[in-house]
Amino acid sequence: MDENLTEIRYQFFSLKFTPLNGVNKTSKDIVFDIVTFISNKLFNEKQGYLIDRHHARPNKRREIFMDRAVILARERRLRCSMALLRNKNPLIKPHEEFKLVPITDMGSVAEQTNFFIDYSRDPVIICCEYHHEGPRISDIEYYFRNIAHRELRSSKATKVDSFLDAPIEEVLSKMKNVLNFTIKVDPKDLNRLTNDVHNQYFSGMRSLSNMMEPRFLRIEAYFQSPGSKFKSKAVNTKANSMVKDLLTKIKGSKIDIDTFKDFRFEYEDKDGMEEVFNLLSGKKEIVLNVDLSQRISSTKWYELIKNDLDDFIQDL
Repeated sequence: MDENLTEIRYQFFSLKFTPLNGVNKTSKDIVFDIVTFISNKLFNEKQGYLIDRHHARPNKRREIFMDRAVILARERRLRCSMALLRNKNPLIKPHEEFKLVPITDMGSVAEQTNFFIDYSRDPVIICCEYHHEGPRISDIEYYFRNIAHRELRSSKATKVDSFLDAPIEEVLSKMKNVLNFTIKVDPKDLNRLTNDVHNQYFSGMRSLSNMMEPRFLRIEAYFQSPGSKFKSKAVNTKANSMVKDLLTKIKGSKIDIDTFKDFRFEYEDKDGMEEVFNLLSGKKEIVLNVDLSQRISSTKWYELIKNDLDDFIQDL
């Protein structure tokens, strides 16, 4: 690959809304109303709609807002982008001067994530750029859920599902025994976990990260000797329970999938066959190699992913 090119991934998700009692609207109706609401804010009122996802956490901020909301009516698509304020104070060097100036003199640093929504079906399909430093699909879901509930009074819940090569419900139905698993996280992403999940499974990782301050933490657990000719016939009840619980919560959108840098396990199915499940590499996605030295417009991003998005929608 050309060294000037950077790999960019776009991943697929479905987004479903549960309307409030008495509201006769589908998920695609509600999504269209949300984007219309944002578009009106941006273009008519000349202001945005900012939400702090961490408003309830002391000394924590995760401020997000949509900076683009374009309706492509003929294609029944929405061309969008969301920004995340980094709340940092870096310095920049002005042209022709050898000095550093706080960037806050000009504004705030923001990371942008592009995403596109197909509302030709219900639930709607989101094709979202994976941007580690920027907004994630969980931010988009949170933002849309809050607008639908607080501003539009049309929905009481949302549900996001990833498209995987091996769907979670299929793995849950045929899994008999977990043989080993690997979980890798960035310690700061442990904040994404709900208290019950954190306290039950990840409090030890939190304690270790506070003490050692590592860049990443990885757990590898083996329930039989790797490479052994003699396979244990005993079912590992505790490992099975943990993996099934985590997968069920991920499927139900109760765990932010972006918490994990790696989540995979090997298991024996009910027919005695050994299978491998990889939560992250199993995602359906579009992989692009692009030159980021040139700014790429939202329209151009859409052109780059459009054919693959068309094929994905057609194959559903």
